[in-house]
Amino acid sequence: MNQTLLKKENPAEVSQPEESKSSSLVEDKKSEFDCRKYRQFAVTVYLDIQNVLGHLLKDCTEQYPPCPTVALDRLIFEMNKRYSETQLQVVVSPLILTTSDDPNHQRLSAHQHLHTGFLMLSGLQMRGDAMFSAEERSLDEETLEYAWLVELTVGTLSGKLTTPQLQNIITALEAFVFTVEDAENSLRHPRPYLYCYHGTPQPQCPQTTSEHFCPTTDTIKYKMVRASLDGISLNLVESGTILCFQMQELLSDPLIGMEAAHNFGTIVKDHNYALTSHTHANIRLLHKQRFFESVVGPLVELFSTTNDIKTKSCALVAIASLLPWLTHIVLNAHIQKLLPVLLQGLYTSDFSKIGEASINMERHDARCGSETRLSTLTTLASLLKQNASPAERHTSTLISFLMPLTTYHPLTVGVKALECLAALVTLPVSVILPYRNEVSFFTAEEV
Repeated sequence: MNQTLLKKENPAEVSQPEESKSSSLVEDKKSEFDCRKYRQFAVTVYLDIQNVLGHLLKDCTEQYPPCPTVALDRLIFEMNKRYSETQLQVVVSPLILTTSDDPNHQRLSAHQHLHTGFLMLSGLQMRGDAMFSAEERSLDEETLEYAWLVELTVGTLSGKLTTPQLQNIITALEAFVFTVEDAENSLRHPRPYLYCYHGTPQPQCPQTTSEHFCPTTDTIKYKMVRASLDGISLNLVESGTILCFQMQELLSDPLIGMEAAHNFGTIVKDHNYALTSHTHANIRLLHKQRFFESVVGPLVELFSTTNDIKTKSCALVAIASLLPWLTHIVLNAHIQKLLPVLLQGLYTSDFSKIGEASINMERHDARCGSETRLSTLTTLASLLKQNASPAERHTSTLISFLMPLTTYHPLTVGVKALECLAALVTLPVSVILPYRNEVSFFTAEEV
């Protein structure tokens, strides 16, 4: 009887080839890389919308004016998206906003054209450039936006509105902004956390500490906005009213000319209660010098060309009221122009009409302002102490006017007149040789 010995199989030997097969399959799967999943896309979008008509919605009733209407001729949107950069451009053609008055508001037939007002924007162009980087980012992660640049070019804003029409537009814009920024009805994001710039949730990032979270991409990216406006031409009109900002024209008014002249100094003087940053005034750099440079030429021309004594007086008061509040550097540049005007006003034959109203600069208090004579002499004395050469041609005129003022009351005026005379001493002395007859050079015999 033949016996066949069956050798029992070892389970470890059986499982070994199965594990090697599974590992080889995993390696095969890892080796399979589909580049189509990570290929770069280039997206180009062009959108052109024409003849758009809309309304700025607000609460309207029969007692209130209707909603403002917005008419847009053309709206163009362009986008060019690449792997490392995205370029955007929005172009808006002329935009016209029209509004009307309350239907119950009645005007005369001559003013019916004011019933409808408008605002027109000639054009608007917005360009955006977003820059992305894949540095230290895996293929499964999004690229990092590290810069966002915006350039905004606005055309000319022009229009004609009445006060009720302007209020109607502001009310509609307030309702629009409130609807856009309504946080109460905004959707909540399903993800309760934000991703930091490393691509991980902020609470799980190793850079997060107990004091602050690791910043997000929007926090650290570079942002730049550049805007430009071509011009603004707005007219706020109403029937039976007029508003004028040209103070120089008021100097010829016989009723308020002198008050307008004194208020020239109010614009440049230092206040504790008005025209300061604490009272929310917009104070520009070198605003005193800018205003003086713009008015000194017309004021001197008005004084020199007009034949009206009162107008001359007002022009001289306006010039004199500006002098105490300006620096010597600014005044020295115009001393050749201002000195003849002041001397002409002070030395005129009609001094009784002009002098007390225009050359008197004595300060009573900070609220009433300055009188002309004392402040003019104070400014003149300080200028002559620094540089008396511009007054060399007017020495005789200055001396003839300053000498009577040395005994003038109040005493402060006499002191300032003496200071001006003391400054004139620094001028070079002119040597005058006596005239000698040529006959005296001959002897009696030669004669």
